[in-house]
Amino acid sequence: MLTQKRKMTDYIHHDPDRTCYSVTEDELNNIVEKAQPLWRDVCIASLFFGLPTFINAIAETTKQNAPEFTWSLLLNYIFGILGLVLAIIFGIAWKRSHKSTKDLVDKIKAKPKIELNPSTSNVGALDEVKKEIEELKNKPATWG
Repeated sequence: MLTQKRKMTDYIHHDPDRTCYSVTEDELNNIVEKAQPLWRDVCIASLFFGLPTFINAIAETTKQNAPEFTWSLLLNYIFGILGLVLAIIFGIAWKRSHKSTKDLVDKIKAKPKIELNPSTSNVGALDEVKKEIEELKNKPATWG
């Protein structure tokens, strides 16, 4: 007994209320590059603020012979540590947002490619089919 292999046909289910856009790979890469620069910018600003003040606090501490409390030392330590902690937090947020944007773009790139052949496919055919259905609904039924 021979079994026949049936060719499986792929179908696209069309939703007329949905609008699909064509995007090039360069445009997708631009989306990844420009997606969340705010987190990166705040991370870098916090790092450039926190690191020098923390280094200044350490330098001021090493200059002292006996440990003594000064307002500049306290403020340098507070702002230095705060700046470094914020840089770490914003750096983590930057990595997460960059990863989620990149994952989304990779998901878009992984969608199946559809070959459109203008000679065999009519893009406006769906509207024509809708019109024919409406016309058939309005016609009285005839037999024979």
